[in-house]
Amino acid sequence: MSQVQHGTTRTVTADRSLVLDLLYFSRKVPSFSVERWFDVAEIAEARCLLAQRISWAAMFIKAMGLASRDVPELRQFYLPYPWPRIHQTVYSVISLSINRVVDGADRLFWGRFQCPERTPLLDIQAQLSRFQFEDPRVVFKRQFLLAKLPMPLRRVGWWWRLFCDPGQRARRLGSASISTLSSQGVLNRTHPNLLTASLDYGPLQADGRMWITLLCDHRVLDGVTAARAVNAINSNLCERVLRELRGQADHRSQAA
Repeated sequence: MSQVQHGTTRTVTADRSLVLDLLYFSRKVPSFSVERWFDVAEIAEARCLLAQRISWAAMFIKAMGLASRDVPELRQFYLPYPWPRIHQTVYSVISLSINRVVDGADRLFWGRFQCPERTPLLDIQAQLSRFQFEDPRVVFKRQFLLAKLPMPLRRVGWWWRLFCDPGQRARRLGSASISTLSSQGVLNRTHPNLLTASLDYGPLQADGRMWITLLCDHRVLDGVTAARAVNAINSNLCERVLRELRGQADHRSQAA
């Protein structure tokens, strides 16, 4: 007689606790999406001329920060307590989902970039490289500590940051976010959305295009404003970010 295999059960560990918290609070955000193609062929060409690699993530972080100046709704968020209101931050803080391998297992972290609209691309890339390659227990120390707290204490902390401390919310959580799996060749269009706006960009196509999705909190953004935000990200990427890339390429050629 063959034995029935019942599988195994394991406790949810600290490395999943923050993801569960994110899912819990993101369910309360009424999100909708707007999407379009971006033609980034010129940017891809300019990237190839640089002495130092600039990632697509760094360029989208900068473009989203610049767009937050043009469309201030990207710097706003909804506060339901103690009465419904909308708060607007002075500057943007873009949060990027980053996967790291810790103790042989994938673990999700969030790196935050303050004022990317005023930060050179090379500095954004340096900060991103730090999040990607330095010891995660050092660069994400706060997230390790938070993950070890009991769930009730974590949820109270999330709740306080989201709804009761507008002055610190953007600095700790971000005013907008980016979550992408383009390096894996896939789209991440329906990822959990905790903030007012969250961007996903797909892999670069052979014709120089990328598919872009912006998830939006409908309590803050309506469709026309969301479309304006996507178009602002596109224009900043293809104009201001491209100019900065070409400026670095020209500086390299002059130095040579």
